Amino acid sequence: MYLNRLQIQHFRSLYQVELELKPLTILIGPNAGGKSNLFKALRFLHDAIAGDRLEWQAYDNQIDHLLWYGMDEYGNRPETMAFSCDFGSRDRPLGRYQASLRCKDYIRVEMEELAVALPQRQDLAAYFRRSDERVWEYIDQHGTPVEQPLPSKASSARTLTLREAGPDLQLPQGQALYRHIAGWRFFDILPHYARQEAFIPQYPEEVPPLANDASNLSAFLYALWRLRPDDFDTIAGLLSEFIELPDKLLVEHDAERGGQNARYAFIEAPFGEARPVPPQSVSDGTIRLLAYLALLLGDRSVSLACLEEPDHGLHPRLMLYLADILRQAVALPQDEDALPASVGNEDSFTPQILITTHSPEFMDCFDLAEERDYLQVYIVERDELGRTVFIPATAEEFAPWLEKYRLGEAVRRRFM
Repeated sequence: MYLNRLQIQHFRSLYQVELELKPLTILIGPNAGGKSNLFKALRFLHDAIAGDRLEWQAYDNQIDHLLWYGMDEYGNRPETMAFSCDFGSRDRPLGRYQASLRCKDYIRVEMEELAVALPQRQDLAAYFRRSDERVWEYIDQHGTPVEQPLPSKASSARTLTLREAGPDLQLPQGQALYRHIAGWRFFDILPHYARQEAFIPQYPEEVPPLANDASNLSAFLYALWRLRPDDFDTIAGLLSEFIELPDKLLVEHDAERGGQNARYAFIEAPFGEARPVPPQSVSDGTIRLLAYLALLLGDRSVSLACLEEPDHGLHPRLMLYLADILRQAVALPQDEDALPASVGNEDSFTPQILITTHSPEFMDCFDLAEERDYLQVYIVERDELGRTVFIPATAEEFAPWLEKYRLGEAVRRRFM
């Protein structure tokens, strides 16, 4: 399952946006084009459905800056924002979630609908539908058509029904869609925090999700080494292959000294294990690359990873390796008929990845024609009214440039 279509209306500079998304989608464009506003919109929807309640309530204080600033033809500013998310596999639709929120004085739910795919139907069937504070269920937990009110707890004017009912939905398709949204993550790797020791039990029972700023990278790597050593060895081996100097990645716990933290270090061939190199002595680019390796190849809790400029601070040669990591991360299961992993008892996803970048050099690492099955590229800019526009970059459109240039240079020359 992945998010394959997204529509947003009246959120910041996203006046009216409709995007086709693939397992890997890249947004390239200048500063202030609105790339980050797409991430903010997805973060807003995630927080409304599955985020911390205090963080969600705090959006009321930002209400004037959440809506589109401009006026309509009658001189009025919009009062509502709307979202529509379509989910699917490679060959069939699996669900659609829609919500409209009125933003005046405070955020209020105006409309909401969850529709899912059923084996006996070709189209999506409404699971529940809401207008203002009335919520009606149309499919029961067995997929049988019904028409009855949902419990009153799911119909607060200030709270989305999917937030209240989502964890308890009995229909597997609805539960899978809720968990997918709950698994959306927004990463901004901060090397200073990623270098620090981090708390974790000496004998962890699970691998914790990687923090959005990678501040628990030490704990994550230690747990991965303990519980999924093959994944740890893959990450350590790729880092050694990409950077060349680190011969080995070392993790340890300070329990023997009475502590509760994990740490990591790098073993360099000239010095051996007698002189491990601490992360404080390693470049920001290396720490970022290690964090992205850990996230994309080790964190199975992420359904959609939104990455702001993951190429930042990397040598151009390392951008090629980062592109390979991204391809490996979004590699789809071979069994097209298998249920999404998130339908089971344990959330485990093949991540979908959404990236922003300014770098034509990073774009040079991709090929629109050869990677069309899983790669979507958009050029992002603002129009004369300040609205963000997403221009799809296709192999057909760029064919004249791609005969002479790599993708990054073609993008630069097409939109100079």
